[in-house]
Amino acid sequence: MRGGTASEVNIAEEAGRLVVNTGAGQFCVGRDFFGPLQAVLLGSNELLATVGSEIRLHTADGTEYVPFVDSVRLEETGPVRASILVEGGFANRGRENALLFKSRLVFFAGSTCVTSEFQIRNPRAAYHPGGLWDLGDGGSCSFADLSIRLYPRDPAREVEWYTEVPSLAQRVGDLHFCLYQDSSGGVNWDSPNHVDFANKLTVSHPGYRVTGGPPGESKLMGEGRRATPCLRVSTEAGWIAASTKDFWQNFPKALRLEDGALSIGLFPAECAAGFELQGGEQKRHVVFFDFGLHDRAPTIPLMQEPLAVSLDPSWIEQCGVISCFAAAERDGDQSYSKYVDSIIEGPNSFFGKREVVDEYGWRNFGDLYADHEAIHHRGPKPMVSHYNNQYDFIYGAAVQFLRTGDSRWQRLMEDAARHTIDIDIYHTGEDRAAYNGGLFWHTDHYKDAATSSHRSYSRRNGGRGYGGGPSNENNYTSGLLHYHYLSGDPEAAAAVVELANWVIAMDDGSLNLLGVIDSGPTGFASKTVSSDYHGPGRGGGNSINALLDAYKLCDDRRYVVKAEDLIQRCVHPADDIQALRLDEPEYRWSYLVFLQALGKYLELKLELGEDDYCYHYARASLLRYAGWMLDHEVPYKDVLHKVEIPTETWPAQDIRKCHVLYLASKYADPATRVALKKRAAVFFERCIRDLLAFDTAYLTRPLVLLCVYGYVHSFFQKQVDASFLDAVHGYEFGEPRVFRPQRDRLTIELKRKWRLVSTEVRRMLRDKWLSVRNWTGPSR
Repeated sequence: MRGGTASEVNIAEEAGRLVVNTGAGQFCVGRDFFGPLQAVLLGSNELLATVGSEIRLHTADGTEYVPFVDSVRLEETGPVRASILVEGGFANRGRENALLFKSRLVFFAGSTCVTSEFQIRNPRAAYHPGGLWDLGDGGSCSFADLSIRLYPRDPAREVEWYTEVPSLAQRVGDLHFCLYQDSSGGVNWDSPNHVDFANKLTVSHPGYRVTGGPPGESKLMGEGRRATPCLRVSTEAGWIAASTKDFWQNFPKALRLEDGALSIGLFPAECAAGFELQGGEQKRHVVFFDFGLHDRAPTIPLMQEPLAVSLDPSWIEQCGVISCFAAAERDGDQSYSKYVDSIIEGPNSFFGKREVVDEYGWRNFGDLYADHEAIHHRGPKPMVSHYNNQYDFIYGAAVQFLRTGDSRWQRLMEDAARHTIDIDIYHTGEDRAAYNGGLFWHTDHYKDAATSSHRSYSRRNGGRGYGGGPSNENNYTSGLLHYHYLSGDPEAAAAVVELANWVIAMDDGSLNLLGVIDSGPTGFASKTVSSDYHGPGRGGGNSINALLDAYKLCDDRRYVVKAEDLIQRCVHPADDIQALRLDEPEYRWSYLVFLQALGKYLELKLELGEDDYCYHYARASLLRYAGWMLDHEVPYKDVLHKVEIPTETWPAQDIRKCHVLYLASKYADPATRVALKKRAAVFFERCIRDLLAFDTAYLTRPLVLLCVYGYVHSFFQKQVDASFLDAVHGYEFGEPRVFRPQRDRLTIELKRKWRLVSTEVRRMLRDKWLSVRNWTGPSR
């Protein structure tokens, strides 16, 4: 980057602060007071005033909270970049606000540009009465403004700004200026997507407005739709400049000049509706700071539109680091490639679908529009439905980016991952164990999201017995793991571990009230559809997948141990598969999700070289189920009469059958391997053909399914020569055992004890009655 000579980043400890030297400038970060920057020195020129910078949180009643610091640590250091992590909260005269903050400051060698990722979190639990998760919940935190201010040392002598094109920068003639983005500025900028707890719109005008002049006398200087702006303040010593990443996409946002200070409104007071951070919800914003002398221009435009970097897909394929990976150029079926590419280009692209319900704004940006839920909707406004990473689109986007090198996949991956981490995961430890740290469902089937935001169920749609929360059946971690690998985002790694720990906690019977009597497993980690089904299903499958991802990330064996426990709970090599009624797709289709996770587990065991009981148990189980599939499974289009709603998603799910059969072929004898691969290819071909026969083939859900799993066909089309652990073993697996969840065990035990008590009471009463009947009175 421009801004200085090549150098290393050096960090020194001084009294009460860390001093970062990038070779182009020195930056000071305080230990006791967070600004985020205490001082900036370019050569002998000090650019900031004594106060440096500050962050202020204002509530609706006018109370001002300032940050206090709990910890400051050097998170990452190296020759090219370094990061400092500051964590703390907000207080006013000793009275703490519930909100917490985390700020990650990143410095680059030879550069005067600093990025600050500022996160604000509400760690409280939501009340969610009746399992409903609407805005206005008692666990929410509301506030009116959260802004960062930088104070130049000297008075401003020139102020420049641009809104969309850096080369069209303009000058400000007054020391009061505001560029405020109120909405996305899109065609549907006033979508019902943007409502508050009272179901009233929070946006007031399309796009942005630029005003100037002293308070109370400001005048409109310009307006437009979508700003990617920068504001620069020049003084005698040099200049300071700032902006945010995805300024208009994460509206509302503001860049201001207030009494000579450069102000960045992350949650700006210009938005009359105010802000509500729900229980367990957080939001990260990336702020760009740049500092310079008068001999150069800011580098912020380069940060706003960074270069796209990709690796050669063929090289990735040769490395074998991603399961079943094949470069896109190897796709023999062009109908598949063309179909999946419609996600990034053409009339059905996910970029275009964002515009339908205006999937923008600080809470919405990055999520996918779940248009398959609105297929029967009729009305003047589109029905709002949020996807919440269903079927792990993040993973599909990551793999497709690596397969093609197309940066559009990378952008979709990043947007979806950051949204999921912030909004869709329940970041609290104050609720029940079955919810804490969990991932929320998509919003309700065929109903408007209304005031539930991304929290599944709304009081505006429900009735008695209606509601829910985070569930094991909607736990997707592989995309977050690969996003972390590709971006280095530590919050993604933390999210994977959080979701895996959620699996362990939800199944720990000692963490709820019933644990006083029975502390055994609850069954919440393995149930699918109903609390009494713990066979192969997406509940257990997604739990196992999350545990395996966490193990890959942190090498903690307890995650593998728990995965093996769930595997042996849900399947057995001697299962009576016909009794499970897997041929009833409406309730049992997701057994395929479990078998996909089982295949992933076996790949891990191969990687670890573990030829043990658990490996052979899982291998025998996968082959038994695959053998049943070989004899009984048919394309879903042939059995649509068995399902309640025969949508395009059913043939799309056939791609899972293809995947499972291919995975099983790796462990089968040569003759069976040929049969499995042949049948897998049939399911792939039928999946594509049957799906494209629907007019609704290009809805979000089927597109996601195919982008996540469809590429495995190309991988298995070539000869795969691999040495697998020996199938010969001396283990005995016994007979299948029925797992009973905590509540069922407790019910059975209470009934048993009640029978014992009632029997004893009856005996005592009988003996008493007999003694009375036989009593002849006192002897004379």
